[in-house]
Amino acid sequence: MKHFPATDWIDFARHTMERGKTIDMQRHLEEGCGRCSKNLEMWRLVVDFANKEEGYQPPESSVRIARAGFALRNVTPFPTGQLEVANLVFDSFEPALVAGIRGQSASPRQLLFKSGTVCIDLRVQPTPGSDSVVLLGQLLDSARPTQGLSDILVSLLSEGATISHKKTNDFGEFDFGFGLLRNKQLMFGLEESRTLVVPVPDATSDAGFQLI
Repeated sequence: MKHFPATDWIDFARHTMERGKTIDMQRHLEEGCGRCSKNLEMWRLVVDFANKEEGYQPPESSVRIARAGFALRNVTPFPTGQLEVANLVFDSFEPALVAGIRGQSASPRQLLFKSGTVCIDLRVQPTPGSDSVVLLGQLLDSARPTQGLSDILVSLLSEGATISHKKTNDFGEFDFGFGLLRNKQLMFGLEESRTLVVPVPDATSDAGFQLI
């Protein structure tokens, strides 16, 4: 029995085969060729996956973090080594707000990010009656939970531009105060060859962040 090559079954699965040959291949399948039936089934799965992939839209938060990472590369002199984006593992704004409640503007937002054994505990507190925000944080190593990571340079950035620098104290603590900023990140120079980036959410918005 003559079999059709994989390239023909790809076109058949994509419905781009000329009509005459499509009829021949369909007749071949109806004659009971198991080998070509399996070949077609595989390529149909591939085509279906590819069609779904075209319509996939990544979360806006992931896009924003990726763009911020490229912006940081362009304006910040990183050491040769790895640039890591920490994962969000806890957000006090999750689960979603109870129905009927419009916001939590008077409440601080508590977040926990993690990358390897490094944990970043953040508290984002809006200042009532103004646009200013206070950000309190602590840098910890879960392998040594009783000791904060001290003397670590922490930079606050907005859209890739450095706004302010701080160093963690003996307990790994740091703080920043700022007004309206877009696409905020914290950057930690952990080691000569390791830089950690943490996206900073708005204090009063629960949109755009997802737990891992």
